[in-house]
Amino acid sequence: MRFVKFILLVLSILLSLNLWAQKVVILKEVPITAERKADTVFGTWRFSVADYEFYEENMILLTYTRSLSSAKIMLVNEEQKILSSFNIPDEALKLYRDYMGFVNVLCKEKVFRVKISNNQISLASLPVEEFNAKITPCIDTIGEKIYFSNYSKDYPEFTYYAFNTTDSSVSPLKTITDEEQLKEYNMEYYFLKPKEKLYARKLAAEYNVDKHRIAAVMSGVTSSIFYTPLYAPLYIINDTIVVFDHYSNSILSYNKKHELIDSVFIDYHHPKSWREWKHEVILDKENNNVYALYQKNGYYFLKHIDLKTGKITGSFKLLNRYVEHIRVKGDYVYYVYRPFESLQEQFVYKELIRN
Repeated sequence: MRFVKFILLVLSILLSLNLWAQKVVILKEVPITAERKADTVFGTWRFSVADYEFYEENMILLTYTRSLSSAKIMLVNEEQKILSSFNIPDEALKLYRDYMGFVNVLCKEKVFRVKISNNQISLASLPVEEFNAKITPCIDTIGEKIYFSNYSKDYPEFTYYAFNTTDSSVSPLKTITDEEQLKEYNMEYYFLKPKEKLYARKLAAEYNVDKHRIAAVMSGVTSSIFYTPLYAPLYIINDTIVVFDHYSNSILSYNKKHELIDSVFIDYHHPKSWREWKHEVILDKENNNVYALYQKNGYYFLKHIDLKTGKITGSFKLLNRYVEHIRVKGDYVYYVYRPFESLQEQFVYKELIRN
């Protein structure tokens, strides 16, 4: 009897061990280190990456070997495999994602739209004048409305507008003005000599332009180191139109009817060391997080902006110095970088943002 009980006990133990073994799951190895490091998204010793854009789960790269005069456009996947490539028939400058979401290659003389079909990448030529007039001024859309501006880097004032595609109507949303710089800009007319003032008035009448703008062009004031082009970006966040008006020290939020629903005070663009603020606000479209960009001693800092309070609620320092083309996607910051005094080509890196 005791022997039977012993056998039953052994069987019970073996059965329980077997059931436990069936539940064992072998997890993927995860390297854990005390030191942070940037992950290589794409890199090769055969060529450099000049610029990049995201395309679904893949990435579009602007690459070159010696110079951008003989560049290529490439489609690569997460495993750094080149799916396809295409030669660019002009000297490339950079990649540009337009308001419709298309990726374009801006070149010295031409503009090309990137086309992808069955992981095969190619280019389609676009008319440059029409592209500059109808595509680049546009920013984003909500429903039937396209938001654009009459921004010019050589004038300290511009206005955001909404174009309604259903009835072709245009309505202003918000005018951005640097009051102090505009006063100095307009004063240039009064510093001209009498003959120059007369000439400025004649040109203004001929082209139906403000004489003050003509005078500023004649004097070259916008080429001065004391002139700073305006920076007040507009983003669509959760169907809300958000304008970062750095000249009224406020973040303005509008609904689809263009009614102001919120205005919060900001001062992140006035740090103690004014040179640190890089005049750039970056939106993570996946998580709707917004970051202000700063630089100190060659290192970039992403500082999270709380849209409800306008305050900085976190800061993240990038590991590498003097990086380029900083973008944020899904709480990761991406950039192009080549180590200083290194033979390495330019790679694309990413870092997980930890505030």
